[in-house]
Amino acid sequence: MAGVYELKKVIYDFLSSINTNVYDEITPQNITYPYIVYILNDSDTNENQKMEEFDLRIDVFANNQFDSTDMDSIVGQIDGDGAIVGATGLHRKHYYSAGEVRADFYRTNRNSVQDNEKNIKHVELTYDVFVYFLS
Repeated sequence: MAGVYELKKVIYDFLSSINTNVYDEITPQNITYPYIVYILNDSDTNENQKMEEFDLRIDVFANNQFDSTDMDSIVGQIDGDGAIVGATGLHRKHYYSAGEVRADFYRTNRNSVQDNEKNIKHVELTYDVFVYFLS
């Protein structure tokens, strides 16, 4: 579906403006920290088949167990200020591309995840994304 491709492009472009190490679900073997992984999970369509609601999960990983400055900065930039108009990050972000896609992002959770490796910091952000594919 071209619409999902457009939505993933919007997400990737935004995340890669924050950090150069951004991956769609799968990461390479030798990875450079910090990095971001996003997964556009399940979607449901509303009754009139015009809007789809996606679950978006964004995981941020850093490998400095004694300093969370990089992690906090990246997570803060992704989530942004939450402004109702002109949000700087994804929380309450309203994106529109004429003839392609309209997407509204709302954060539902922010979790610190305990990783098996003690030197890895991991934060998980989840968003509901309400999407109208316009093409």
